[in-house]
Amino acid sequence: MNFSALLKKREARIIIVDLLMIVILIINLNLIVFDWIFAIQAVQNLLAQYLPSFFHYYNENIHKNFLNIDLYFVAIFVIELLLRWLLAIIEKTYPRWYYYPFFHWYDVLGCIPVGELRFLRILRVASILLRLQKLEIIDLTKTYLFDRSAHYLNILVEEVSDRVVVNVLENVQDEIRMGNPLSGRVINDVVVPHKLALVDWLSRRLQRVSGDAHRAYQESIKQYVEKRIAEAVKQNREIRDITLIPILGDRIAASLEKAIGDIVFSVVNGIIEDLASDSNKTIVKDLTDLTLETLLAEEGDSRMNEMVKEMALQAIELIKEQVKVKKWKVRETAEQEARVKSRLKEALE
Repeated sequence: MNFSALLKKREARIIIVDLLMIVILIINLNLIVFDWIFAIQAVQNLLAQYLPSFFHYYNENIHKNFLNIDLYFVAIFVIELLLRWLLAIIEKTYPRWYYYPFFHWYDVLGCIPVGELRFLRILRVASILLRLQKLEIIDLTKTYLFDRSAHYLNILVEEVSDRVVVNVLENVQDEIRMGNPLSGRVINDVVVPHKLALVDWLSRRLQRVSGDAHRAYQESIKQYVEKRIAEAVKQNREIRDITLIPILGDRIAASLEKAIGDIVFSVVNGIIEDLASDSNKTIVKDLTDLTLETLLAEEGDSRMNEMVKEMALQAIELIKEQVKVKKWKVRETAEQEARVKSRLKEALE
């Protein structure tokens, strides 16, 4: 408890009354719970057998007079309630003087000495503790009870939210399986609005891939071009006729083959370099845009619709698998491992 903060507060006297009321409420609630347990015949038999003196004293002096004893507590609660109501009227806490009992209904009902309503006094304890928390007199967040409650509350919220999300995703999957053609909606509602960004990204990726592929496979491309030209030359009638020329025929044919190979490779190599060049970014973007337009024009294709549907179902299935991962268990495992490592480190030191 922060006593320095308590002394600095303008409402120090009210806060002291709150603390006193908490003590009285806890005593009263413990007495109510114990008397409720004592009323069980089996408990009475057990106490009469093992603690006869305590049983006779409690039964004769407290249990039989419990309502009268509780009325003393009720009197304290009623007086405190009236004083707070009067203070609220003086300080004009609420727009109307009669609003106080409605805002503090649990205080009013808790003053009624009826078994079911007595337990509403727990809400009064909670309200006082929250008020002290807001005034920074106490810090409930550092208590073991708050830490455990927050821990299990987070687990509960995570489990419930995960089940809700999985259920929603399963409903979406059912809608996709039974619904109308999906590709048209995906194209019109998802792809088209982001078409410019998609074209820009695809063109940059195409330039990067072509540049990387050119550097990595330039020699392989040259060998492939030479091989294909050699096969084409062998099948070409005009080149075969040239080889029939005495003395110079084979040399001329070989020179032609090499010249054709160099020309074709130079053209192919230039095309790839142009694709990777920033100076031709506009052309690459236009080609990518044209390709994407061609793909979008196929939105009525049943094969594309099935492909988009399967992709959507698989993507949702991956999300479901990720959602089903119990993150609180992962966190607990990580925390346990950290504690074990910390203890081992301390033991080694």
